[in-house]
Amino acid sequence: MSNNTKMDTSEVFALFETINSKLDKQPNKQIEVAQVDLSAVNILTERLEDVITEVQKPTKVEHRHRHTIDIRSNWFFLSWVGLAIIILILFWTMANQRQIISQYRDNDLKYRYIKMQGQSDEEKIYRLEQQFKYNDSIKIIRKQVERYEKLAREQAEVIERAKRNNEQAVKILKEVESLKNK
Repeated sequence: MSNNTKMDTSEVFALFETINSKLDKQPNKQIEVAQVDLSAVNILTERLEDVITEVQKPTKVEHRHRHTIDIRSNWFFLSWVGLAIIILILFWTMANQRQIISQYRDNDLKYRYIKMQGQSDEEKIYRLEQQFKYNDSIKIIRKQVERYEKLAREQAEVIERAKRNNEQAVKILKEVESLKNK
């Protein structure tokens, strides 16, 4: 056959018939092959289903963060040194403040003791300063001052009460005299 001539339809029909007859002779082989292929596909399908069920299960996700600190870097070293210096300064300031507060407390107690005594001279103040060097003496002085102040408050209350009673008595006497005069 040449390219220029047209192919006869009967020849095409004959070719199709030969292909069809050859296919008819081998259908059993194709079915067996397809069954073997299907068993392999079934195995793969089962595996795929197992994988799908594993994927669908909730999973626990762990996050691990790693932070590295390089001591060799300048900013890290200098920040730690600066922080240590600030902490030391704050500790020193707190200790100094505690000492000042303690001194104020002692001075207040000394003032209250001298006020309790009513009078003082240089020798009594010197003795008082010497007593404040010992904690036991400070405790005794504190108890004495607190007892004196308690008694002074009670005495002031009694005096105030007597004054009020006296004022009431005077008021009642005036009322009695006004009633007599009527």
